[in-house]
Amino acid sequence: MTRGRRVSIVRARAVVAAGMVMAALLAGVLVPASADDLIDKADQLDQQINQTESALEGASKRLRQAAADLEEAQAKLPSARAVYAAAVGRLSSARDRLALIRQRLRELRAQQEKVQEEIAEAQRRITRSETLIARIVRYQYQTGGYAELQVVLDAESPTDFVQRVMATQSVTDSQSEIIDRLNADKSVLAAREQQMQVTEEAIAATEAEAEKQVEDLKGLVGDARDAQREVESLIAQRSSALAVAQEEKQAEEDRLADLQAAQDALAAQIANAASSGAGLPSGALIWPVPGAPMVQGVGWRTHPVYGYRSCHTGIDLSAGSGTAILAARGGVVIWTKAELSGPYGNNTLIDHGDGLSTFYAHQSSFNVSPGQRVQKGDVIGYVGETGYATGPHLHFEVHINGVPHDPMGWFGGAKTPQSEFCP
Repeated sequence: MTRGRRVSIVRARAVVAAGMVMAALLAGVLVPASADDLIDKADQLDQQINQTESALEGASKRLRQAAADLEEAQAKLPSARAVYAAAVGRLSSARDRLALIRQRLRELRAQQEKVQEEIAEAQRRITRSETLIARIVRYQYQTGGYAELQVVLDAESPTDFVQRVMATQSVTDSQSEIIDRLNADKSVLAAREQQMQVTEEAIAATEAEAEKQVEDLKGLVGDARDAQREVESLIAQRSSALAVAQEEKQAEEDRLADLQAAQDALAAQIANAASSGAGLPSGALIWPVPGAPMVQGVGWRTHPVYGYRSCHTGIDLSAGSGTAILAARGGVVIWTKAELSGPYGNNTLIDHGDGLSTFYAHQSSFNVSPGQRVQKGDVIGYVGETGYATGPHLHFEVHINGVPHDPMGWFGGAKTPQSEFCP
């Protein structure tokens, strides 16, 4: 199998898989599926698509693109939604973290105010103590340091002496208490100032953390918005694809009706225009496009999106546009029809006598004219993709008395009439 054919098979399976999803959606049944699930289902349709995208001949290019868009959107949506949910989760966590940081800042600033008040109070007590001590020192200096002795010596009685001694001791004790309190307040002040420094450093660090968190939040908000836009874009893509499917549905029904009518008309025209005979005519045919593989046989074909059935009355041979088409046998050209917008596009009919005729469709151009006699192997035209075709190929039919038969009957198979391969 060539690389080109493998690519065609993969693309056909992908579009058929998308068609399955679209058919379910159009029916009102939305069943989420992963890309792997779609491919698995497509693999199960090998017999229906018969290994190539020629099974999609009944689908317009617009519809096939819509089916591919739908398949892409369906495959990407779960991941996009997961990315969006994760972004929203990170954003929520970041906002919670910022709220905690701000609460911590409020607590630190309240603590800072309390420490500032304690420092101020300690400083006021130190100021009072230092003022009192200064007064005592100044008094002692003014009295020459003998004020306490003079008080005791001035006692008028033993009882007065004792009272004066006790009073003097009380003054001395008060001075000592003032000094002790001053030292204690200075220790408190030093501790509070150290605590203040730690608090201010904690506030600065927390403010920096809050600023970083705010910057991170900006990025996370952007990520969440981008993820949301991706989800919305995929949903819009899916909606657009479904809208196209709805619009194309009537057109596809018309195409199917045209194809069925064209098949009936073709059989009648061949029966009227070509020779007739009794039984199966003898003689061999040659492969009309040498080396071209058969990519679609006769039988029922199912529309990959809508599920419509149509009978494929010939075989499809894959070949590049412009490849020469040979007369399968000698005979007379009955017609060359230019039907670019019809199901068969440009097509040629050759009568070989005894009721046997061959039909060649989707040609890009002709190389013969009606009434012309051709020999086996003569070039009668060239491969194209006119009519209902998704790519260049030859649609080849064999008729006996106007009835399509399986062309493979002339290449080793059974010469099966349409009534048997499309019962």
